[in-house]
Amino acid sequence: MKKSVMLLAAMLIATSAFAVVDPDTDMIGLYFDTTADVVCTTAAPLAHVPAYVIYTNPSLTSIRGFECKVSYVAGDNNTSISASFPTATTDVGNKTAPNFNFIAGFANPLPTSEATVLATLDIFYLNFSGSPMDFYVGAAVPSSSELGLPMVLRSDFSEMNIGTSTEGALAAQLNGACGVVDNEDASFGAVKALFR
Repeated sequence: MKKSVMLLAAMLIATSAFAVVDPDTDMIGLYFDTTADVVCTTAAPLAHVPAYVIYTNPSLTSIRGFECKVSYVAGDNNTSISASFPTATTDVGNKTAPNFNFIAGFANPLPTSEATVLATLDIFYLNFSGSPMDFYVGAAVPSSSELGLPMVLRSDFSEMNIGTSTEGALAAQLNGACGVVDNEDASFGAVKALFR
């Protein structure tokens, strides 16, 4: 019994140990909260679901804009997505479902924090079958990146490549079994070491 309780406690702690902002520097992802902790959620048909494009653990103290693409895969779906920004923004990215390109410049430098919200999405969920919506984050089309990565614009207007929290894999999921896996290599031994 004691071992069972210890194992359960270890599993709960291990789960929470990975439910934090992506630990890597200069990453971008799609989240269902403003602290970049929640990548899966549920919604009923006709619900408005907020989602956030977030720049995590920035090495820059402020940015002047960003580029990325948020896309989704879903079955019979007429879901509508609109975006707003934290400051006055000019966004010239093409947004035609299922691909939403952000090529956005800010009127003023945007100060960064551990989880900097770049855009707030309003997902008007119109999928009546209840099938999941899988979201991906990658380079904008067209992209300024020679590496095919999302980018941020430094305060001096030079561009900087940044990574995605899942390296092109599933970034967020609505009404799914939460198949999002962080781009984190962790062996069982490394997890066990957390509890020594």
